[in-house]
Amino acid sequence: MIPVWQISRYGSLWILIAFAASVLPLLPYLPLWLPLACAIAILWRVQIYRARWGAPGRSLKWLLVLVCVAGLLLSFGSLAGLEPMVSLLVSAYALKLLEMQQKRDALITLYLGLFVAVILCLFNQQFSTAVVVLVSLTAVTAGLVGINQSDQHRGALRPLKTAATIVLQALPLMLAVFLVLPRLGPLWDVPGPGGSARTGMSDSLGPGDITRLGRSARIAFRVQFEGAIPARQQLYWRGMTLSDFDGRSWTRTGPVGYPQPAVQWFDGVMQREEQVNSAAIDYEVTIESTGNTWLYSLQLPEPRSEDVGLLRDFNLLSRRPVNSRSSYRVRSWPQLPMDVAGLSATRRYLETRLPPGSNPQTVATAQRWAQEAPSAEALIERVLSLYNSAFFYTLQPPGLGKHSVDEFLWSTKRGFCEHFASSFVFFMRAAGVPARVVVGYQGGEVHPEEGYLIVRQYDAHAWAEVWLEGRGWVRIDPTAAVAPERISRGLLEYFSGREALFGDTPLSLMRFRDVAWINQLRLQLDAIEYSWSKWVLGYDDVQSEVLTRLLGKIDARRMALFLLAAGLLALAPVLVFSLLPRSGHRIDPLDREYLRFCAKMARRGHQRRSGEAVRDFAQRCAAAEPQHAQAIQAISDSYEQGRYQRTENQLAQLRQQVKKLRI
Repeated sequence: MIPVWQISRYGSLWILIAFAASVLPLLPYLPLWLPLACAIAILWRVQIYRARWGAPGRSLKWLLVLVCVAGLLLSFGSLAGLEPMVSLLVSAYALKLLEMQQKRDALITLYLGLFVAVILCLFNQQFSTAVVVLVSLTAVTAGLVGINQSDQHRGALRPLKTAATIVLQALPLMLAVFLVLPRLGPLWDVPGPGGSARTGMSDSLGPGDITRLGRSARIAFRVQFEGAIPARQQLYWRGMTLSDFDGRSWTRTGPVGYPQPAVQWFDGVMQREEQVNSAAIDYEVTIESTGNTWLYSLQLPEPRSEDVGLLRDFNLLSRRPVNSRSSYRVRSWPQLPMDVAGLSATRRYLETRLPPGSNPQTVATAQRWAQEAPSAEALIERVLSLYNSAFFYTLQPPGLGKHSVDEFLWSTKRGFCEHFASSFVFFMRAAGVPARVVVGYQGGEVHPEEGYLIVRQYDAHAWAEVWLEGRGWVRIDPTAAVAPERISRGLLEYFSGREALFGDTPLSLMRFRDVAWINQLRLQLDAIEYSWSKWVLGYDDVQSEVLTRLLGKIDARRMALFLLAAGLLALAPVLVFSLLPRSGHRIDPLDREYLRFCAKMARRGHQRRSGEAVRDFAQRCAAAEPQHAQAIQAISDSYEQGRYQRTENQLAQLRQQVKKLRI
């Protein structure tokens, strides 16, 4: 019998399993040295249990603390931020694992494990994350069960069985609480993950920026339309307009030159007079975490969700950075013009401004062509014809130097969408035509069964908008002049078999989309993920509707009864088990093996008499079966030793002896 303060063998095993289960999912967010430190902590703990190594002393523990803090400072520069604080907690978890000596220490270690397990939800809230967190919490619960159970008469899986039972019993109550209680905001603000954990558009555009996104299959957002999905050629998802050019990169400008207000926040009444009789498209966008405030929509949008505003350049803005998956509703009028009334003098200057001395060959050519063209429309057609005649669309464009537009237009002639959009806008401005770069996404994959649109990072796109008298801002996509299949069929179809894709997402199932069953699995998993986003992460939007369907009427009495019913459902297995009549006591595993021996001897005609001692029965059987006397005596000795002086391998030894007795 081990002392009550000592950690049992199976308890130690499940503590290590709980540690691994809660730390492993966090590896992508930890510095490279920390997983190695966690592996060393596990090895050290195993060696302590085997009495090969000693526990760290006071001086060594302080040294390990200092080493961990120094490592975190070297990795992150400071301890402020989500990743540094998570890494600090994992470091404390690993150090506490080494310090464990008594059951009290084990409890503190496992309580730390509960925090570490759920921290994964701060980084993302996918369905797969919920499954991983549930598995981790079950492992930690098994550790709590293991340190409170004796190893005697128990197997290594018994703590897991008990933990799984506890978790399953808690599910009805958890579901009821989720359905009924309102979601509360956080009690503190947690800084979002750093840029290393993100992918997507930035607020500037230079040569190669979107090319890198073209190799990623990560999802940017999903869209559910209320009606039919528009044709692919109409699916231009505007994110930002870029008007400031420094000779190489395009960036955003402020609301200078626009009428006030700069942002019009949704208040339920945003309808414009010209929109009343126009065909509108209603849809809901579920966007992945970006850490940015800009949102995506079709042309001429009107936000239909709180905390979403409309900028004066007809793009959407979130009131807070998108640090987690979230949804917003939009209504768009793609056929209506933008700013058809005209541009202010200040705005016209900003949309035609170029850095002095930049790309002189393009400037000279643009000014000459502008003089030769009868109209801005004719100039646009001539430039697009230039692209169509001699340029190539590729994911592997050559590098560009100081005068990037000159080098691209008159030398390399190979590029991705940002090269075409940037050079086109520069050319138009040099010719005196207001123009700007628009970045966002184009197209998307329609889910064949669920009917929503999946927009991935490789759908990232850049195009141009020029301001024409009487027409306002008009979309011009130079990429369509070079590679029209990119717009009509999508990037995957265009580059199929030509250039390597998904270099940034090597484990993506998109690599195997040509294999029917893998592609079907991929679509099913995405449908589950989208349903999770809509009905779990976005439950606040439909809570009243769901509760009305469940309860008929929402009031305090019905909600209390609903919670009470859920609690009774959770306790039902315990109540049923306690009320069932007990058929008898549980047979000890050691007794079970001995009864098997007695049954074998009974088949030989040697029935054990009532009250006959184990040793007396063995002597009588040995006398009657002299050829098996030694085996019979060994079984008797093993049973007596296991009954009165049990060792770890006694049961296994007795089981083997009874099995070998061939009578």
